Amino acid sequence: MSAGKRGGNRLLLLAASVAATFAVNAAGLFAGITIVLPHLFYLPIVLAAYWFPRRGIVASLAIAVGYLVMTLPVAGGDIGLIVSALSRAAVFIAIGAAISFLSLRLGEQEERYRGIFGNSEAGMFIVALAETVPRIEEANYVGATLLGATAGALIGEPMSRFFADPGTWDEIRSGNAVYGYETALRRIDGTAVRALLSAGRLPGERVVLTLIDITARKNAENALREANAKLNMMGRLTRNDLMAAVSTLLSRIAGGIREFDDPAFLRYLDGLDEDARFVQRRAEITRDYQDLGLRPPGWQPLQKTIREVRSCLLLPGVSVRPWVERLEVYADPMLDRVFSNLIENAARHGKSVSQVVITYQIRDDGLLVYVEDDGVGIPEPKKEEIFEYSAGGGGGLGLFFVREILSITGMTIAETGTPGEGARFEIHVPPDGYRIV
Repeated sequence: MSAGKRGGNRLLLLAASVAATFAVNAAGLFAGITIVLPHLFYLPIVLAAYWFPRRGIVASLAIAVGYLVMTLPVAGGDIGLIVSALSRAAVFIAIGAAISFLSLRLGEQEERYRGIFGNSEAGMFIVALAETVPRIEEANYVGATLLGATAGALIGEPMSRFFADPGTWDEIRSGNAVYGYETALRRIDGTAVRALLSAGRLPGERVVLTLIDITARKNAENALREANAKLNMMGRLTRNDLMAAVSTLLSRIAGGIREFDDPAFLRYLDGLDEDARFVQRRAEITRDYQDLGLRPPGWQPLQKTIREVRSCLLLPGVSVRPWVERLEVYADPMLDRVFSNLIENAARHGKSVSQVVITYQIRDDGLLVYVEDDGVGIPEPKKEEIFEYSAGGGGGLGLFFVREILSITGMTIAETGTPGEGARFEIHVPPDGYRIV
């Protein structure tokens, strides 16, 4: 029913109730009934204030004046009847004002709800749980489009028929709020789509569902994962071929060293041997990082990660002391290689290192993780160079990969220590990339 037609019907019903109430009270006055029948005026007052809240006070005032005009002439000089009529008229106006105010507030809340529900970019559904089969009571345009239907056509449909995974509805029925639950939907035409589901309970055995279509995102993720896997496989095959070629080259160089005794030629072969071994070392390092970015990032407890790294390293005379309990960071699964590299570099290049301390500091722009040692430190000109990749071998390939691993989830790293007093690496974690548990 249209809003205009509904408003017209309400106006007719209100007019009929007003006319009937005045007629019954007029008959009652002539019959001497002045106490019971005036209560009938509450009905048109409540209807007017609820249906037309912006005119509710005017309507109740008009009814009160009409009641007085009809009652006072009959009262004559009866002070009690006059006071009773005036008091009742005041109550009529007060009731109309109160209900008008409450109705306006209720209307504003309903408009706000309708605006959110109807204009949301997510699919939204109100589902009734009271029945044996949960059925859709309301659906917005986006939700209807997601299921391949119109909002009107979905009313009364069982919601469970649209979930490809039966366990999804069990999750909703559990009674707990559901956030970010990934599920598969079955559209009207049978097409499968992926969606992110949230659900919350409403009064009256109802639940509100929010569904966001993530089919395109999942397809892109799968395509990217497949491409990464293929690139990873090609890199592995290329590296294996390179390692085999380098091994053959080293074998031939060793044979040449045994066969020839010319000093100049032997020096030349020694140079070739050193270059070949450099290529071999680089290939071995890249093997350790072949899975970089292949698996999705996740929340990782830093204290546990560092302790596991420490247990796998041979660090005679070096104490590793992590003070990052309860801190978790959102990082690539290869986060352990970050701390493995930093700790190993400190022990190998710090010369006089006796301890490595890991701490953190919360700041307005995120969080800083400090990895500090008490070695000789890093000279100023080298502070940025150590993170750079150099084809000639001048830069540190391990620290280059450290920066790459951290950058996957928006983290950065810099060396800020004082030369002669020790190295200090600062890892900056963005505000949404850490949590204290």
